[in-house]
Amino acid sequence: MAKKKGKTKTKAKDSGFLNPQIRPRKLPPYVIAELRHDSQVSFAPSGFDGPTAVKRTYGNMNRILEDFKVKRVESQFDMRESQIRLRSTAAPTSLKQSVDADFAQAGFVRIVPRSAKDVDPLTKRLKRSKAVWNAVVAPEPVPAAAPTGTSSFSRNFEPCQGYLHSAPNGIAAIEAWIKYNARGKGITICDIEGNWNFKHEDLPTLGHIGGTLINNLGWKNHGTAVVGEMVSKPGRSGTVGISHWARMYVQSAMVGGIYNASAAIANATKKLKKGDVILIELHAPSPLTSKYIAMQYWNDVFSAIRVAVAKGITVVEAAGNGNENFNQAIYNGSGLQKDSGAIVVGAGIPPTNHMDYFGNDWSSLGFNRYSKIGVPRSRIFFSNYGKIVNVQAWGWHVTSTGYGDAQGGTNQNRWYTHRFSGTSSASPIVTGAAACIQSRAMVKRGAPLAPKYVRDILIKTGTPQEPGPGVPLSQHIGPQPNLLKALARV
Repeated sequence: MAKKKGKTKTKAKDSGFLNPQIRPRKLPPYVIAELRHDSQVSFAPSGFDGPTAVKRTYGNMNRILEDFKVKRVESQFDMRESQIRLRSTAAPTSLKQSVDADFAQAGFVRIVPRSAKDVDPLTKRLKRSKAVWNAVVAPEPVPAAAPTGTSSFSRNFEPCQGYLHSAPNGIAAIEAWIKYNARGKGITICDIEGNWNFKHEDLPTLGHIGGTLINNLGWKNHGTAVVGEMVSKPGRSGTVGISHWARMYVQSAMVGGIYNASAAIANATKKLKKGDVILIELHAPSPLTSKYIAMQYWNDVFSAIRVAVAKGITVVEAAGNGNENFNQAIYNGSGLQKDSGAIVVGAGIPPTNHMDYFGNDWSSLGFNRYSKIGVPRSRIFFSNYGKIVNVQAWGWHVTSTGYGDAQGGTNQNRWYTHRFSGTSSASPIVTGAAACIQSRAMVKRGAPLAPKYVRDILIKTGTPQEPGPGVPLSQHIGPQPNLLKALARV
C-alpha cells in the first residue's frame, strides 16, 4: 500500500519575517492592467476604446468590465486624456520598437471593481485579452521592518550607532565626514512610505510632497526611524544621520485613498532634481508565493523607478523581508530579475547580533533565548536575495529616532530606538551613503554622478558579503558600503 503523503512542515523562519505591529489599512482593492504597446487600445472613464481596426478587441474588454460592474477605469499614473489617446494614434507596429516613458506609462490602467471579491476573477479575465500584456492585483505594501518596544531610559545615542563606525563593522561614515566633509549638503532625499513624526526633537523640517498620511503608530514610528538614520541632527543628545546636511522630503504611498506606490514615486520624481535620492521603504506580498518582495516586481513601479533614474535621481529600494530567492524560475521575466536602475538593498547581520527576546519570543523562528544570529555581513534569515540585490547594510538592531524602546515616555517627540531592524533599517544606511557621494561630487566635479555610477562605486568599494551557516554566498545580498573608500572614487 502506498504511503499517504502528509503536509511538509515549514519552519517559521523559512517564511521570512512580518511585522505584527503594521498591517495594510483596509482600502479598496483594484487591478492594474498593462496594455501592450502595439495594441492601439486606449481608455477613458467610460471604458476601453480605439480605432475601428481593434473594435472587436476593446469591445470584448468592455464586456468584461460590464460583467463585473466595474466602478472606475483610470490611469494608474494619472496621465492626461490626450496622452492616453496617443496609444491609438501613435502606437508602434512592433514590440521591438522603443517608446518614451509617457507612452509606456499611459498603458497602465487602474480598474476598481464594485466588489472586492471580483478582483481576482477580473484580473484573470483581463489577462486573457490580446491587448493586455499583463494584469495584476495591486499590491498592499507595508514597511519592511521588524517590531520594537518601549523603555524610559535616556542618553545621547550617537555612540550606539555602530553602523557609522569604521569598516568592516560599519560603513566608515564618521571617517568620511572628517576626511571629505561629505554630509549630504545640496542633496534632497525623499522617503516613500506612510507616516512620520514631523515634530520629533532630533529631526529637521520634513517637507511633505504629497499622499495621505496613514494614521497608525506603527507606520509613524517606522518613518521616523528611517529618516533618523539619514538626517537626524548632530548634537549633545539623540542620534546623528549619515547625511545630516541633506534636505529631507517625504511622500506617502497612499495616493487618492489607495495604495499607489508608482504614483508616489512619480510625484517624488517631479519634485526632485538630478543628483537627488529617492528611498522606497516598502515591500508587498508576492502574488505567486505570498512572501513579501521588492516593489519593482510590479511593472508600474518598475516603470516609475526607471523614469526617476533616467532623470538622474538615485533610487534606493528595500529588497524586502520575505526570505525569498529572486532568482527562482517563477520570477523569470519579472522586475525581480531585471535592472530597474535602483540600488536594491538586502539586510546583513551586524557584528553584535544576539536575540534579546525584548517583547518577542524568537523561539517561534527557531532561535533560542540570547542565541547568536550568525556571521557578520552574511544574509540575515529574513532578507530577500538574488542577482538584483546590489548591496547590504545592518538589518538588525539599528539605533535611530522613534519607537521608544531606548528612550520612551509620554512624549513621542523624544522617542528613540535601539531595535530598528529589517531591510527597512538597511536601506536608509545605503541612502545616506548615496547622498554623501552626490554631495561630494557636487563639490569636486560641480555636478552629480549618474545613478549607475553611484551604484557601481558602492558595490566595487564595499566590504564583501560573508557566508554563514545556512546562508551561502550564492544567496546574494552584495557588499556593505565603505563610504571612505567610495568617496575616494568620486
